[in-house]
Amino acid sequence: MKYCGEFQMDDTDMEILRSLVENSRITISQMSKEIDVPDATISNRLKKLEKNAIKQYTLILNPETLGLKVTAIIIIQTESEKHENVEKELSILKEVSEVYSISGEYDILIKVWAHSIQELNRIVNSKIRSVDGVEDLTEMIVMERVKEGVVPPMGPEK
Repeated sequence: MKYCGEFQMDDTDMEILRSLVENSRITISQMSKEIDVPDATISNRLKKLEKNAIKQYTLILNPETLGLKVTAIIIIQTESEKHENVEKELSILKEVSEVYSISGEYDILIKVWAHSIQELNRIVNSKIRSVDGVEDLTEMIVMERVKEGVVPPMGPEK
């Protein structure tokens, strides 16, 4: 049994989640056949999972098809009293897809998408550096996406 807050998940719930991760468009009847559980059980479990474990159903776009040829990981040092403001302001920027508060020498890690190096430079200099509370930053250009995912690992609990 795995716990998600007060919600308990069993092997059937984990199989439903794995099935959705593989194909979020799978029908209840297809899933029922795959994991050998009745449709009604799948439907009821899905409702509970949607309240407790599933944040949202989404899709993953091919960034290059959208012309987004440059991805950068940027680590940022903030003024400690303005840290929350920096997080909030960076989260609003459409070019920023992820914002993490981190430990260590830097305080925030963000992922930024751009059509070109020149556009990335404009985003960094006119939008990110201008956020009140940003002290310093280091940009790292992604050379190759070796593995990129949006789903946490769902292996067996150890």
